[in-house]
Parts: sequence; structure tokens; C-alpha cells
Amino acid sequence: MSLKILCRADGNSIIGLGHMYRIFSIIEFYKDAFEVVFLTRETSTLKSIPQDYTTKLIPEHIALEQEAVWIREQYSSKNTILVADGYQFNSIYQKQIKSQGFQLIYIDDLMSEHMFADIVVNHSPFAKKEHYKSEIYTKFALGTSYAMLRPTFNRLAQLKNDFSSVKEVFVCFGGADPYNLSYKAALALLQIDNIKQIHVVLGGAYSHSDIYDLEQTSQNLKLYSNLDEESLSLLMKKCQLGIAPSSTILYELCAVKMPILSGYYVENQKYIYKALSERGIVFKGDDFSIYTIQDFKIKIEAILNKKDFSGYLKQQQQLIDGFSKSRFLGLIHQLNVTFRKVNLQDAKLVFDWSNESVVRQFSFNSEPLIWENHLEWFSKKIKDRNTLFLIAEVNNKPAGVVRYEINENHAVVGILIDKTFRGQKLAPEFLKHSAKLYFKKYDLPIWAYIKKDNKASIKSFENARYMYLKEEIIKGNSSFVYKLEK
Repeated sequence: MSLKILCRADGNSIIGLGHMYRIFSIIEFYKDAFEVVFLTRETSTLKSIPQDYTTKLIPEHIALEQEAVWIREQYSSKNTILVADGYQFNSIYQKQIKSQGFQLIYIDDLMSEHMFADIVVNHSPFAKKEHYKSEIYTKFALGTSYAMLRPTFNRLAQLKNDFSSVKEVFVCFGGADPYNLSYKAALALLQIDNIKQIHVVLGGAYSHSDIYDLEQTSQNLKLYSNLDEESLSLLMKKCQLGIAPSSTILYELCAVKMPILSGYYVENQKYIYKALSERGIVFKGDDFSIYTIQDFKIKIEAILNKKDFSGYLKQQQQLIDGFSKSRFLGLIHQLNVTFRKVNLQDAKLVFDWSNESVVRQFSFNSEPLIWENHLEWFSKKIKDRNTLFLIAEVNNKPAGVVRYEINENHAVVGILIDKTFRGQKLAPEFLKHSAKLYFKKYDLPIWAYIKKDNKASIKSFENARYMYLKEEIIKGNSSFVYKLEK
């Protein structure tokens, strides 16, 4: 039974389009691997939905409190995961979705509700697990590692941007722009002689008219709407200064890399703004909702008077690394991890995994394995009572190995992950889930031996609640020993 992902968000001129745009990024992460359906209400701005998406409309007469039952009538909870983004999906809604048997990933900004979702995502660098109240099973995916960027911007985040003097400016204030900040910023920029071209991107729910009249009388002002991601990224790359609120569009500008004037005008933007402004990633704009044309002009001129932007660009490079897709795939995979004992038919699979160059590099015996020797060793291990040898499966596909060797005073753990599933933060999940199986049968603590230069592995064991025990030389390698108690 194939896995189905329901991506749930609404957007219109009243609530804006930000939640829909973020869900569109998530759809791009998932659409090549799963069957994905965009789920939205009939009252959403439907023209903003990409035509190639499979879309299901929730009838207007279905109240929010009836929605979970309605979704259950349309889709089987056995093979369906719901990903929801919107303030209406509060504690009550989450409980209703869970009561219908669905697994739920919730995209959050506010850190205010009690969370009943299986996984909570908040891409603000300000967010911490301690800020939340949640159920014991709830997991958290926090920080800009989970920035919801579209594929083009994830690719740009992995590149450097050569910066030149500010001649062209990019302006975007979201889908609805309720305070008509696009118009005010454009008027301010038109008063600054050094600015040669102003590019203003208007959202699908933009309803003001002043700026269209301004475009008719201003040769160096150009308006855009309904840009696809490729066109939007090319437009950003033309510019040397960005003006935008602290929403997803800000992360996209950071992926391109340029000096940015940012602020906030709604509650959910404050946390991102606070974190990015304090880290020197953006120029401080504070509360945009009270801005006048003159306020914009003063802030912009102050930026133009600054000669060196290298610190800002370096911080932006570190903020967004461009690998969100792998981590979002990992969130789905975390919800579908199972284990089984290895059998003789797994010998070749484990041999291939173990013989990869990167695996050999971080092994204490770095020599390539020989098939005949491996087969003899493997045949003994699967019968050894002092070995718990497990295959980790994701969506019923082999994804890695966790092996426990039981000694007199402790067990020693080893882990391998198929390269297809690397970069998805699955190692801590494999370690935590398999440790539960181990402790059902054994009481001895688990030790892990890790080379000091294997930073990714160290982080994985720490995230799986292993504690540092000591430093040790193992086969000539400086190593750390970590420990997990029952």
C-alpha cells in the first residue's frame, strides 16, 4: 500500500498566502517520492495553486470541527500522513486528527498551543523544545535546517553569490500586503538617486491599486505577480538589496544572499525576525506595520552608506544550507521505522553497506571487506545469542543495520545507514527505537565507540540520549566512548 501525504493549508486575501506557499515547498520535497494531495478549502485563492498539483477542495459547508471526520471519509488513515500549516490547526484540531488514526506533522510559528501532533516543525532559529507543551510522543524539528524553501532556492543556498554595489532592489511583502508596504517602499526607493531599478513582487491576494498608477509614471519601477520559482530566483539574483518581512520570502533572499532590510507586521514573523536580526543576518526594520515612506527611506539610505556587507552574507550562508528536502523526507521516514532480525538472505546487503568507502573511513578497521570472510562472520553472528542483529526498515524498505554485541558488563552498539537514507537525521531514531528493543531483553548498559573526527556520528548518539563516558585510544585512533543506561 503506497504512502499518501495530505498537505493541508488555506490562503486568501484575508489571512494571506504564506501558509499555502510554505506547504507548496513541502509538496515539492515530497512529490517525487510519495503520492501527494494538496488539501484546501473552497474559499482559498485557487489561482495561486500550481496547476500540476493534485488538489482536493474541502466544501465550504464543512466546519473546521467536522474536518477530521470528513478527511477520514475521503482517505484511509492506514497509509496517509497529514502535514498541516495554519493557525486554525490548534490543539483541538490536532486531537481530532489523531483520534481518526492519522499521523500528523504540524508546521508551527507561535509556540503557544499544546501539541498533539507526532512531529512539530518550526523553522525559526529562535524556536527551542523548551518553548513547547506537548504530548510525550511528540517530536520536534526546529531551526533553519527545516527551512521550507523551494528546490531552486535550496540549490542557490549551496552556492556563493558575488556581490556588487546596490543598483537594483527586490521588494516583496507577501500575498496580501495588508499595510500596502510595497507601495511605501517603492515610493521611498524612487527618491534615492543611486537606485536604478526597483522590482516589486505582488502576491496573489494583493488588493491595493496605488502602486499600479505609480508604475505608469516611473520608468525604473517594475511590478510582477504570479512568478514561478525559477523566474523569482532569477529576479532576486539580479538585485543587490532585498526588502521583505521575516517570512519564507526572507529565507529565500538569504539563500540567494544579499543585504536585506527586514522586519515584521504579523505575530508569526516576530520570532524569525528576532533571531535573524540579533545574529546580524538582516538589517533591523522592526515593526513594518507602522512604517511611513520616510521610515523606509531613512533605513534604506543607512544601508547604502555601509560599504562592507561580507559579514551579513557569511551569516546568510551559514543560516540556510540547502538540504531541507532530505530532512523533510526524514520526518516522513521517522514515522515509519520498523525493525526485524537479520537473516542469511541479508548477507549481501549488509556486505555492500559495510564496504562503502565512507563507512570504511569511519570504521576502526578501514580495510575493504572480503566477501568470503564476511559471509563466514555473518553466518556466525546471526546465530550468536550474545548478538542482537537488526535490520531497520523505512516504509518496509531496508534502510540500515543496528547491531548490539553483548559482553560481560556492557553491550557495544554499531550502526550503518543505507546511503539512500543518509542526511535525513534517521540515525538517532534507529538508535532510540532499537535501544527499546534491546532493553526489553537485556539490562546491561550500551557503549558506543566513535572516532573523534566522526562529528556526525557523535551528534547522532547525543541526540539518541547517549552520554559521554570517556576518551580512549582504539586501534591507534583517538576515540570517544558514549554510554546509554536502561
